[in-house]
Amino acid sequence: MTRFSRYFEISLVVIVMAIHLYAALSEAHNFATSWFIRDDAYYYFKVAQNISEGLGSTFDGINPTNGYHPLWMLVCIPIFALARFDLILPLRVLLLVSAAVSAWTGVLLFRLVKRTLAASAAVLAAAYWVFDRSIHYNVTQFGLETGLTALTLTAFLLAISNLKPDSPLSPRQSLTLGLLAVAMTFSRLDTVFLALLAGAWILLRGTPLRARLMGDAAVIVCAAFVSVAARTGLPAYFTYARSAVVLAALGLAIQIPIFYFAGLYASRPPTSNLQLPVTNLQLRFVAASLLGSALAASLMIGLLSSDALSGLPRSALPVYAGIVLVGAGLVRALARSRPSKVGLDWRRIFREGLVYYGILGGALAAYMLFNKWMFGTFTPVSGQIKAWWGSLQGSTYGNPISTWAEFLGLDREEGTNAWGPVMVSIHNLSDRLGGRLWLTLGLLSIAVLLIFLLNRKRAARAAVSLGLPLLLTGSLAQMFYYNGQGYAGSKDWYWVSQMLMFALLGALLFDLLTRPLRGSKKQENFNANNTNEQIAQIEKSKFAPFAHSRNSRLKISMSGKSLAWALASILVLACLVPFATTVIKRMPWGAARAGQPYMDVLPFLESNTEAGALIGMTGGGNTAYFIEGRAIVNMDGLINSYDYHLALRAGRGGDYMSGVGLDYIFSNPNILQNAPYNGQFDKWSLRVSEFGKKDLLKYQP
Repeated sequence: MTRFSRYFEISLVVIVMAIHLYAALSEAHNFATSWFIRDDAYYYFKVAQNISEGLGSTFDGINPTNGYHPLWMLVCIPIFALARFDLILPLRVLLLVSAAVSAWTGVLLFRLVKRTLAASAAVLAAAYWVFDRSIHYNVTQFGLETGLTALTLTAFLLAISNLKPDSPLSPRQSLTLGLLAVAMTFSRLDTVFLALLAGAWILLRGTPLRARLMGDAAVIVCAAFVSVAARTGLPAYFTYARSAVVLAALGLAIQIPIFYFAGLYASRPPTSNLQLPVTNLQLRFVAASLLGSALAASLMIGLLSSDALSGLPRSALPVYAGIVLVGAGLVRALARSRPSKVGLDWRRIFREGLVYYGILGGALAAYMLFNKWMFGTFTPVSGQIKAWWGSLQGSTYGNPISTWAEFLGLDREEGTNAWGPVMVSIHNLSDRLGGRLWLTLGLLSIAVLLIFLLNRKRAARAAVSLGLPLLLTGSLAQMFYYNGQGYAGSKDWYWVSQMLMFALLGALLFDLLTRPLRGSKKQENFNANNTNEQIAQIEKSKFAPFAHSRNSRLKISMSGKSLAWALASILVLACLVPFATTVIKRMPWGAARAGQPYMDVLPFLESNTEAGALIGMTGGGNTAYFIEGRAIVNMDGLINSYDYHLALRAGRGGDYMSGVGLDYIFSNPNILQNAPYNGQFDKWSLRVSEFGKKDLLKYQP
C-alpha cells in the first residue's frame, strides 16, 4: 500500500467517524424523530432486545418470527442488550457501528477501484459512497441491513478481483470466497441471485466466456419477462407471472449450453484477408439462438398443455425468441470478438465449484432447515407476506404495476425505483426535457456507449475487473424477482447492488474522461529523476531538441494530472460539505426536549390502556420499542408468526388475535376495511378513542 493510499484511508475513516460521533452524542429525541425513522429498523431493534433478554426470536414476546435478514440481527443482538439500561444508548452505539460499516465499505471500494483505475477515480468513488446524501440516507442512516450488505458485497468483489486468472484457488481462497458469499447472502437474502452468478464468474476467470455469459444471462432473463408483459399488457401480465418465471429458468438452462456447444464463447482467432458477407459464425449464432428459443418454447407449450402452468399467450414465445436473438447479438457486437475453441480446465472448475457452491448451498440449507424447525416455514415470513400482498393486485400496501417504467424499475417513486438514487437524477433531467423519460435514457445510454467506444479496450478490461457485468446481471435478476412477480411494498434500500454498480460505473466514466488529462500509462509512471539525468546527457548531443520535447510532454502530463485531481477534489467537496451540514442540522445538541416522550402517541396509549396490555398495530415498530409496560402485536404480518400469516390469508386473522389474547387495536379504520384485512377484526372491536386519525379499539372476543 502506498503512502497516499494509507493516508487517504485513514483520513476517510476519521472524517466519517467524526461526523457520526457528533450525531451519536446529540440530543436523545433526535434518534426517534430524525435518524432511525423507518419502522422496519425497529423490527430488528425490538426482536434483538427480546432475544437478548431470553424471550426468543419474537417481536411481541408471544409470537415467534423470522421476518428479518439473519446476519444483521446477529449484529443487533449484543447492541440492544443495552436497552435494558437505556433505550437511547443502543441507538447511539448502532449509529457509530453503521458509520464504521460505511467507512469500511468506502475503504474497500477505494481499494477495488484503485486496482484498475486512476487513484483520483478511486478517491471519488469512495467519497461518493460515504458522503452522498441519498446513498447515506438509504444505506446507512436507517439502521437497517443495507450497509452490511454493501460492505460484504464490496469485500466479495475485492476478493474476486484479487484472484489470478491462470492460478487455481488455494484452500484459503476457496474458503474466503465461499464465506463472503454466505455473509453477503445472509445480510440480504435477495443477494442469493448475485451469489449464484458469482460462482460462475469466479470459476470462469481468465476466459472471455464469463463476460459474454453474464450478458447472455441478462438478455435471457429480460426477454422472458418483457415478452410476456409485451403480449399481455400491464397489469394483466401478473396473471401469467409464474409462466414468465418458468420461461426465464428454461431459457437459462437451455440457451446457455447451446451457445457454448455452438462455439459462441471465447476469444478472437486469427482472421484471413477474405471477409464474407455472412460468415459461418453468424449463421451458427442465428441457428443456436433460434434453436434454444424453439426448445424453450416447446417445453413451455408442453407445460401449458399438461396444466402445469395456468396460462401464457403463445404470441409471447416468438417475441421472446426475437429479443434473445437481437440482445445476444448485441452482446457479441459490443464484445467485437469472434469465438474460437474454449479451453476450460473442467477438473479445476468442478473442484472449485464443489467447494464454493458446497459452502453456499450448505449454509442456505442449514438456514432453511433451522427456520422450518423453529418457525414452521423455510423462508422469512416477511417475504411471503409481501408476495401475497402483490398477488392481491391492489391493497393497502400498493397497487399493481401498470406502466413499463414501473415494471422495469425505472420509476421515480419508492417501490418502483429499482436502480437507486441515480434514477431520481435521471428523472430530474427528464423533467427538464419535458418529461421524456425514454428519450433521456436513450441519450444517456448513447453518451456512455460513446465514452466506452473511445476507450474500448481500457473500458472493457476495467468493467470486467470491477465486476460490472456480474453486478448488472445480478441486479436484473433481483429486480425481476420483485417486479416480475408483482411483489408489493419493496423499498429503496433493497437495491444495494444497483447503487454499488452505479458508483463503480461513475468511477469508470470519470477515469475514461480524465484519461487524456493524465496522459498515457507510460507517462503516468514516468520517473522524473531518471528522466532528468537522461535529458542532461542527451542535451549534450544532437538529440537535445528531442529531450526538450519529451520534458515538455512530461510537464503537460503533470499539469493534466493536477487538473484531474482538482476536478476530483471539487466533486468530493461537493459531496462532503452538504453531507456534513445535513447531519449537523438533523442531529442538534441541547436539552430542549428533555422530559418529553420520544413519540407523541406514547402518552395517549399509556393513558388509555392498562399495564400489560397487548395492542395490535399495522406496523408499530417504533411504538413497540419505546412504549413502556405494554406489548405491540404486529398485524400486517411482517414481523409476526407464520401461523398468523396463514390465518390472515384464510380470513381468520381476528380469531388468531383472539387466541393470543389481544386487548386493543390501534389503527387507521380504513386500512382494516381494505385488502389484505377486509374487515377480519370487526367482529369483536369496539371504538374507545381516537388519536391522529387512528382509532383505539377495545378487542373483546
